Amino acid sequence: MLGEAWIRRSRNRRYRRLAALFAGPLGPALIGHPKLAGAEAEVLQRCPGAPGLLCEATGGVARTCWVRRLEALAQSAAKGGKRRRNQEAALIRKEALPCLEFLTSRWPREWEPVLEYTRRQLEADLQYLEKETADEPPSGEKSA
Repeated sequence: MLGEAWIRRSRNRRYRRLAALFAGPLGPALIGHPKLAGAEAEVLQRCPGAPGLLCEATGGVARTCWVRRLEALAQSAAKGGKRRRNQEAALIRKEALPCLEFLTSRWPREWEPVLEYTRRQLEADLQYLEKETADEPPSGEKSA
C-alpha cells in the first residue's frame, strides 16, 4: 500500500499539471498538443460564467477562475484530513466538473482532447476520494 504522503504529493502534482494546461501558452503541449500553444488566451475569453456557479454572477474569467480552482485543489490535496477530502470531492462534483462541461460546450473542437484529459483526471480523483471517504467510519464512531 502506498503511503499517505506519497498519495498527497501525487494528487498535488496532478492538479498542478492540470492548472498548467490552462495557465500559459505552452500548457496543451504538456500532453502532446503543441499546435494549440498560444491559442488558450482567445479561448479562455469565451467563458461568460457557468450557469449555477459563482462565476456566472461575475461574468466568468476562465483564465483566472478555472486555473485558480485547479490550484486550490492542488493546495488542498497536499494536506490531509477526512473533512478536507470530503470538501475536495464536493468541489470536484459541484464546481469543477460542471464548469468543465460548460467550457467543453463553449470551446472549439480542437480542444476536446485537452478537455477530455482534464475530465478523466478529475473523475479519477473523484473516484479515489469517494472510495477514501467511504472506507472511513463516520466521525464520532470508532472502528472495531
